[in-house]
Amino acid sequence: MGTNRNSTIIDVAKLAGVSVSTVSVVMNNKDKYVAPELREKVLHAIAQLNYSPNFIARSLKSNATNTIGLILTNITSPVTPAMVRTVQRMASEQQIDTLIVSTEENDQIEINAINNLISKRVDGLIICPVLSKSYDHLNFLKKETDIPIVCIERTLPPQLEIASVTTNNYEISKEAATHLIQHDKKRIGMIALPKYGSNTIDRIRGFEDALKENNLYNPELIRETDYMGSDAFNTAHQLIEEQKIDAIFCISQSITLGVYKAAAYYHYKIPEEIAIIGYDTVDWMEVTPVKISTIQQPLIKIAQTAINLLFMMKQNPSMTVKHYTIPSELIIRQSCGCNSDEPDHKK
Repeated sequence: MGTNRNSTIIDVAKLAGVSVSTVSVVMNNKDKYVAPELREKVLHAIAQLNYSPNFIARSLKSNATNTIGLILTNITSPVTPAMVRTVQRMASEQQIDTLIVSTEENDQIEINAINNLISKRVDGLIICPVLSKSYDHLNFLKKETDIPIVCIERTLPPQLEIASVTTNNYEISKEAATHLIQHDKKRIGMIALPKYGSNTIDRIRGFEDALKENNLYNPELIRETDYMGSDAFNTAHQLIEEQKIDAIFCISQSITLGVYKAAAYYHYKIPEEIAIIGYDTVDWMEVTPVKISTIQQPLIKIAQTAINLLFMMKQNPSMTVKHYTIPSELIIRQSCGCNSDEPDHKK
């Protein structure tokens, strides 16, 4: 029988009822400290899954291959190319190729991608991780290989000790909500993405805290769409018609577009009837009849910092794990209720 490439070391660990590190110890014939009955469970699980222990293990502690992996959640987003181009350009300057994977917010795709990249002996990994219950695959990568890993946009539990480069999602979202409150808005809604990562969670938390501090928080005014923002149009219409909201905070550019389309289609006046603050800066926001106030993420700086950090970790594997926060900015235009004619007035 051939190797079952759909099975992973994490599957072996779960079937055997042991940790990933125990499976690794047995696979590498360093199991003198592993109880015989545990060793037999691991070997039985390997046989039952038809898993080749050398499929991944042979790639560990290997020589450089001049490749890095870049794992993102959504490559269809118009804000993603800036990060991809930055990583590719900086890697290419060092004669390094970039292997790109999109997980579509699916943790199993992420697990498979990491296993495949390990098997290809990549020299480093930059990842926007999907929220997970265990993070066994990332813990294995951190503990059992010499492959440096840096998270972008999202953070991981501190006990994993994995470096990250993020922005101030909580603070800037709280600032955006506060700005709407300062325009005397009383029923402020929000359309959010599913809570797939720390960035979304922090944006929601920042928004909620701003409203709670001003006694304006109403959970009925907070709605969720899918990670593509597909239902933002209908959700916005429902919030305006049924909940009589007078402002809305959108936590992605796709949601912002859906909300703007709804306002235009149903002839809601912006910002008089519905004020809007969006997220991310894309070209269409500056050419609409009412220009969109939005949060501008430092995407290029995040990508630059992440790959530089990856290079430093490769040169110095024992360096202390670093966490960098690069601030976003609230770009004031007109949709929030301000009368700014400046192209990009930063608050």
